[in-house]
Amino acid sequence: MNQKICIAIAGMLLWSGSALGQQVITLDKALAIANENSPEVRKSRLNRERSKNYLDAQQASLKTNFNLSLDPFNYSREERFYEVNSRWQTTETYSSRVNFSASQPIKLTDGELSLNNRLGWQHSTTEIGSNLNENIAFSNNLFLRYDQPLFTYNQTKQELERLELDYERSDIQYRLQKLSTEVEVTRSYYNLYASQMALNISREELENQRANYDVIQNKVDAQLLALEELYQAEVNMASARSQVYTREVQLENAKDQFKQLIGMGLERDFNVSLDIKIDSVDVNMNRAIKNALASRLEIRNREIQLQNARFNLIETSAQNKFQGNVSLSVGVQGVDRQFAEMYDVPTTSPAIAVHFNVPIWDWGARKARIQAAKLSVESNQIDLNQESKTISLGIRQTIRNLRNYRNQIEIARKNVENAQLTYEINLERYNNGDLTGMDLQLYQNQLSQKKMDLTTALIDYKMELLNLKMQSLYDFIKNKPLLPGEVVTSILQ
Repeated sequence: MNQKICIAIAGMLLWSGSALGQQVITLDKALAIANENSPEVRKSRLNRERSKNYLDAQQASLKTNFNLSLDPFNYSREERFYEVNSRWQTTETYSSRVNFSASQPIKLTDGELSLNNRLGWQHSTTEIGSNLNENIAFSNNLFLRYDQPLFTYNQTKQELERLELDYERSDIQYRLQKLSTEVEVTRSYYNLYASQMALNISREELENQRANYDVIQNKVDAQLLALEELYQAEVNMASARSQVYTREVQLENAKDQFKQLIGMGLERDFNVSLDIKIDSVDVNMNRAIKNALASRLEIRNREIQLQNARFNLIETSAQNKFQGNVSLSVGVQGVDRQFAEMYDVPTTSPAIAVHFNVPIWDWGARKARIQAAKLSVESNQIDLNQESKTISLGIRQTIRNLRNYRNQIEIARKNVENAQLTYEINLERYNNGDLTGMDLQLYQNQLSQKKMDLTTALIDYKMELLNLKMQSLYDFIKNKPLLPGEVVTSILQ
């Protein structure tokens, strides 16, 4: 009898798929369309690209940076009165400058090593009374400099780690948004399939009523049955026809909603094609929980929040604290009226500077901020532990539901068999005149309802299996995790 039911369902799907030359859209094709057109998926993709660009920019900033600064022309005129000799002094200055620097940040120490070259030209005239002094000079200063913060955290390294965590979170968010879209589209696809199956069952019921009506009409014409049986058969057939019209409207409305969901044009017509079968899926609870705890976005988000809270604690501890900075440079400088003779008599230009910031008293402000940051770290740790428990509970409940749905499917299949046999037996009684048309309609309704119950049970099982896939981020049908191995590895680290 199971084979008969499968053949009947396959036949209805084949008929509905070929009717009127309609396009058949599979679930995989619907998911592909939704992944391209879904606004939420597109926003998640853009957010991931944004985070990646910020990370690329930060990584690029750790390479050698070259900078050229040009002041091609500067002019100034100044007049000053000197009371000592009661004379005015007029100074005019023309100058040009070029600064070139190549700086290399040091990620390990948060310092910076730079090579600088400053080339300048200046023409200055000074007029004091009738005296005119003119000075023309070229100058060049080439020096190597190193700056190093002292007694503080490594800001360069910490900012890079922040951006890496942000990109990791946005990448997982994008993957999970695709999974969320898959759940939404799959649920809508199954609902559309259920509406289509309901229409097929109603059409089958209408065909049965037409066949019964022909039998009753022949028997009434032969005066083997009372005329009221023909009237009841007409009522049953009209009710079945009305049900077909209602199911057709419901199917078209469901199609329009599905088209809007996946971004398909409303003018296109299609049918769904779905082979709902219960795969022999070996669901390992320990594996599901382990993979979920290693790769669920909620867990990773809590971990990232915890890490950011620790970063904030480090930054807070560095505020209003004893800090220092040391700057070292060594180079050569040359000055001359002739460009080619600037370094005929060079001079060295060493420099060293040490700076310390020594806070004396802040009335406990720093201590209070550090305590608040520590409490934030502790709170985030509690959230992380609770999130793990919540995820584990959800998976355990889902696996129990799967077992229950499998039992419901077996019960629903047996009910369809019994309802089919009951209908066939009572149809024979009806044809023999031992049963009224109203009684037969009850058995027909029972058969239709049991078929819909089986469809609903199959869909419930598939949706719960998809729910387990979302919760554990593990595909038990394909027996592999949904996230790439390198992502899970980075999360576990």
